[in-house]
Amino acid sequence: MSRAASGCGGGVAIVSGGASGIGAAICRRLGEAEAFRAVGVIDLDEKGAGRAAAELERKGVAAQVGIVDVTDVEAVQDTVDSMVSVLGGLDAAVAAAGNLAGAPLADMTPAVWSSVIETHLTGSFALVKAALPALRRSPAPSVVLISSVAARGIAGNANYGAAKAGVMGLTRSLAKELGPEGIRVNAVAPGFIDTPLTRRHAEQNGLRWEDFAGAAADESALGRIGAPEEVAEAVNFLAGPAGSYVTGQILFVTGGP
Repeated sequence: MSRAASGCGGGVAIVSGGASGIGAAICRRLGEAEAFRAVGVIDLDEKGAGRAAAELERKGVAAQVGIVDVTDVEAVQDTVDSMVSVLGGLDAAVAAAGNLAGAPLADMTPAVWSSVIETHLTGSFALVKAALPALRRSPAPSVVLISSVAARGIAGNANYGAAKAGVMGLTRSLAKELGPEGIRVNAVAPGFIDTPLTRRHAEQNGLRWEDFAGAAADESALGRIGAPEEVAEAVNFLAGPAGSYVTGQILFVTGGP
């Protein structure tokens, strides 16, 4: 049995978008998990990534920071290669980098369309491609991508919905392709989560956070919005030994059906 699978704290994880919100919560949760001894934090936000890494190190978890644009495939490869060298391997790759820039279709520019598609979909592709050589050397490799309930459709943010639906397709395709090598690939699809991104979205649309979040809570079966830590818990399950026979799945964390 591998060190990662045995829960002996031997695993290494890399998380893109790890500086804040859901990504930072994932870094914290993986750092607390018995299966992982080290976490690489990738983000464009140097200060935020540094804070995330410092928090991990205070808990006795080895951490490495990589400042890179996830849409730059070659730069992501270089960053992952460096992290793998420093941290001593790679067992889990989590693509959590994201952005939100929407508009009605008639007003959406090609630049706005591409910025979201590239960050979510190309960014996920770039991380998995970069991680693949190291994952192939791992005794218990896993990949977790972050999709969204928006993949079911979201008005005024067609680029975001399309990107997140693409992440679902990427997840299932890679699960079929990489499964014969023992590499598991899954995705988590959050619903409305209290993050800096969703708060900025409310502000940019002239909405009071209380009203925005309250409307989302009313639509939830549980009558509330979610927390980043609840998404991170699902990622930890899929990334670690507890999910050892799970691949090609989309786990919705939405507070409802």
